[in-house]
Amino acid sequence: MPIMNVLQRELWHGQPKELDDLFRLTKGKRTARCALWSHWAGWELKLLVDEEMTQTQVCRAEDEVFSTWESWKAKMIEKGWR
Repeated sequence: MPIMNVLQRELWHGQPKELDDLFRLTKGKRTARCALWSHWAGWELKLLVDEEMTQTQVCRAEDEVFSTWESWKAKMIEKGWR
């Protein structure tokens, strides 16, 4: 996982673009990842388990991005993901 201090906002060209994974966790043979996407209003976080989207959040500010993915990751670790 990259350590980011400042998020670079992509120019919006009418289509979302996957930018990076913010974390990856495993539990048994299952894999979860938090994907960061561009969005016309800022950024979108998508939580995918075995590549199926289970949760999504549009964030307008970078501090919201960081607090959301940290919260999602902490909750998954509490449920046994590593």
